Amino acid sequence: MKGAQRNRAALIGIALVGLVLASACALSPGSMTWGAELTETERNAVLEAVSAEAARELVPLSEIFYARITSRRFNSRATFEDPSVRQFFPTVAAYSDYYAALVDALDRAYIRFNRPTSVELLGIEVAVSGNLMLKLRFVGRNDLPLRWWNASLILTDEWTWQDGRWFVVPGKV
Repeated sequence: MKGAQRNRAALIGIALVGLVLASACALSPGSMTWGAELTETERNAVLEAVSAEAARELVPLSEIFYARITSRRFNSRATFEDPSVRQFFPTVAAYSDYYAALVDALDRAYIRFNRPTSVELLGIEVAVSGNLMLKLRFVGRNDLPLRWWNASLILTDEWTWQDGRWFVVPGKV
C-alpha cells in the first residue's frame, strides 16, 4: 500500500511540475510570435514604402538579428567580434556605433550584465528618408539591488534597404 501511495504522490508531483512549466512557457514574453503586435496599418505601410521582396524579408530577417543578440552579454569582446551580428551592418564603423549605443542604453536601463533576455517587435513606422523604424522592447534581469523584477528598454532601430538587402542604420553616438 505504501508503494502505491508513493507512486501516486510522485505522479501528482510530476504533473504539477509539468503544469507549472507549461504555464510559465505560455506566459513568457519570448513565446510570442515575432511581430505579432504589428497592426494591419503598419504592415500595409511597409508594403507601400518598399518593394515586395524587401517587405517580405524584413520581419523574418529582423527576427534573426534580434534573436542573435538576445541572451548575450554586450559589454564583452566576444559578442562585439561575432561575425553573425556584424553582417547586418554595411561597415565595421556602423556596427561599432550601433554596438556602443546599445551597450550604453542597456546599461542606463539597468539591464543586468547588459544581457537582454528577450526582444519584442512592438511596431514599424516609415521614416521621412524612406527607411523603416522598428520599435523594440528589450527585457532583461534588473541590475539594481533588491529589484527582483525585469528591467525593460524601449528603443527604435532604423533599417534601410540597400543593394538588395536590409541593413541596420546606427544612431548618433
